[in-house]
Amino acid sequence: MKAIENATATKAARNVPGQNRPPRPVSPMSRRQTKFSRRILVATRTLSPITRGLQNPNQPAALTFGNHGQHQPRPRPSPLQLDSYEYSNYTPSQSEFSTPYTGGFPPKKQVRIDSHSALLSSPPYQPPPGRPESYTYHPPGHIAVYQKWWHPSWNMYFFLFAGIAFAMGHHFFYKHLDGSEATNQLRMLRYGAALSFLSKASLASAVILAFRQRVWMTVRRKMLTLAAVDSLFAAAEDMSAIFNFEVFKQARVAMVLALYIWCTPLVVILTSDTLGVRPRTMSEDTMCPNIRTLNFTQEADNQWRDGHKIDGLYGLSVSLWNATMVPENFTDPNFFDYWAGPSDQFEQIATFAAFQHKPVGRDEASHEICGMGYNCTFTINFTGPGYKCTELANGVGSTVKDLRGAKWPSEYFKFSDLAPTGNFTYYAHASEGEYSNPQLNETLGGGVPKTGPPFPPHLGALRTEPILWIGYAEVDNTTATQPNSTADPGWNAAYTPRAFGCEHYETKYEVLFNYTNQIQNTTVKRRDFLQPVIDTTIDRGNDANDLTMDNTTAIPESNYILPTDVQRYRKAMAYHSIGTKFRYFVNGTVEQPGFVANTKALQTKLIDEHNYLGVSNLMEEVQSFYEDIIISMFSNPRFISVVWANDTSVKTGPITNPQQKHPCTRERTDIRYDYHQGQLWAVYSVAIFLAIIGVAFGVAAVWEEGLVRNTRFSSIVAATRGPGLEKLPWGNTVPGSDHRPVAGARVGYGLVPTDPHAGGSTYGFGLEGDVKQRSREEQPSRTPTGLGSPFNRASRRWSKLTSNSPPPPNTSDGR
Repeated sequence: MKAIENATATKAARNVPGQNRPPRPVSPMSRRQTKFSRRILVATRTLSPITRGLQNPNQPAALTFGNHGQHQPRPRPSPLQLDSYEYSNYTPSQSEFSTPYTGGFPPKKQVRIDSHSALLSSPPYQPPPGRPESYTYHPPGHIAVYQKWWHPSWNMYFFLFAGIAFAMGHHFFYKHLDGSEATNQLRMLRYGAALSFLSKASLASAVILAFRQRVWMTVRRKMLTLAAVDSLFAAAEDMSAIFNFEVFKQARVAMVLALYIWCTPLVVILTSDTLGVRPRTMSEDTMCPNIRTLNFTQEADNQWRDGHKIDGLYGLSVSLWNATMVPENFTDPNFFDYWAGPSDQFEQIATFAAFQHKPVGRDEASHEICGMGYNCTFTINFTGPGYKCTELANGVGSTVKDLRGAKWPSEYFKFSDLAPTGNFTYYAHASEGEYSNPQLNETLGGGVPKTGPPFPPHLGALRTEPILWIGYAEVDNTTATQPNSTADPGWNAAYTPRAFGCEHYETKYEVLFNYTNQIQNTTVKRRDFLQPVIDTTIDRGNDANDLTMDNTTAIPESNYILPTDVQRYRKAMAYHSIGTKFRYFVNGTVEQPGFVANTKALQTKLIDEHNYLGVSNLMEEVQSFYEDIIISMFSNPRFISVVWANDTSVKTGPITNPQQKHPCTRERTDIRYDYHQGQLWAVYSVAIFLAIIGVAFGVAAVWEEGLVRNTRFSSIVAATRGPGLEKLPWGNTVPGSDHRPVAGARVGYGLVPTDPHAGGSTYGFGLEGDVKQRSREEQPSRTPTGLGSPFNRASRRWSKLTSNSPPPPNTSDGR
């Protein structure tokens, strides 16, 4: 009965005001363990009077056992030794913990422990075995330097400017590639993708930092459900979080920033096709090798008997020569060479030009001049022969004009012989005053006269150059069927007679050469007629009778070019050789009806093949045909008149000389990079503009809150920390930021003490030395909670309460 009263008194004493601890949250298992411990404590305190009696042998016992005689005292046990024990849930090193930022922890509480109380009460907290000793935390040096020279708010600006810089780098990289040859395409595209990704990552990082400021501003000012808070904090990294519509109502700006973050990969996707490839022709002005031109002065200086060779091949002249004596008499004053005709090699070239209707090209010229895979154009200038044509009559009944004092050869054909008044549709008289070959009636081999010397004074002389007298019938459409005879309807209306004359001039040319796909095309850009090859006029009806076969008489006779004037004569006869072959193709007639042709002009471009009529611009085509023959000489560089454009004094021959260079424009059509600048900046401008707006919202949040926050683990722990982390200097922050110098502290998750005096523990984060973590040797339970079977929980509770209790003292009852 007294034991019950003592228990009641003890319970009442425990409820004295000021001695109760404030309730703290504990787990259900801890609550059951605490209730069980309190029951044992009540029983222990009930037995405390008996304990006090045993401790004082001079005090009588407080209990008797009935009235059955006097009680015999039991043997007195040895006195209990009471020791003072400093009880704390923290190790001595922890209790003395202090940092430069905080003071020490509360002093340790003095409690009394004996053998009985050790059995009936919770044992003092012992550090888990093998646990590292707690340490004093000091911020690492690199963190202190970072805090000194860098403010966290600058990160937003840094990443924003970095994103803009990478976008500009992407632009300049593609600008550098634009128009260049598309080599290493995959590598260049990867470099561009890398720059695009870095720009995207930087812009997204800037907006993420702004997003964090808006998140903290929202949770500090508004009340949200826990699900909304979860979605708000996870919106930038968990796509499912953006589908919480409550967050859009409460934090619109933050969620819009989160949507931007999720859309930034489009920057990489949309800029990936801004660099393409396409065929493009690129040209450059440079110096090309092996460009040739013509210099007919080489003909004037040619000593054809010397047999000059280039690369083992003889040089070629456009002319063949006769001599007045055999070579043995070369030193005789009466010895001279006179013209015999055009050379066979030149006749071949002229014939090819006539048949091809264009200048003859050399197959390897494009490769030698332009280079492999290139097209090129260049302009050359030279002086050579040319025909200057002048229109003399146009239309039925027209009067034919004179040509520099020369009369139309009416004795050969009249202008009225042309259709429609006549039957001729083409009439060319190009042989009047032609050089006679042979010059003498009787000659030996090589044109050596059988008689003489002395030789006829005009032997071999160039007296005149034949004028081209050309008349033709012009029609409106050369491809349409035309009347074939005077009896056909429309004959008079179909044809228009025209006449023109052409004189042989020394001409200065400017010719454009174009090599495209190894095909040569030429255009005479300019022709300047300098002077006639020989300035004489034929004197019709007056035969020469000068002991030669050439009866041509021209005036003035003093302008004859004689063989004894070697250089002038050989150059003039070179022009004459070219003109002779040209006149061979032009001379002749075409007559109706029946298209009766007596001319080689049918083989040239002067006659249209549909109706065998002269082409519509016949006068211009006559000049062009002659120029085609001249330009065709480039096809055989063995001609001695073919020289280097860079040095006209050097004959080229068939060899190449890379040192002989001439200005040209070289171009090549190949696959080249094509940069779509507008498309790239359209993407980047939108991304950068939205990023600037996002950063502006973040700056506004920082300005309103007064500091920079983030959503890292340390910031969340600082806002929701438990007592196990109170040792860290959370109160010391970087000015204007929630960044604290605690980044170097070592923390872990496990069992941490909840109170330094009550001995309880719970799961949470704590400092190294305060956390009990499962070691690898411990086998985890198969249940998710790690508690195992629920039927063993009761025994596990008792074992946990008594596992750290010291063994009961070895006392004897005296029996």
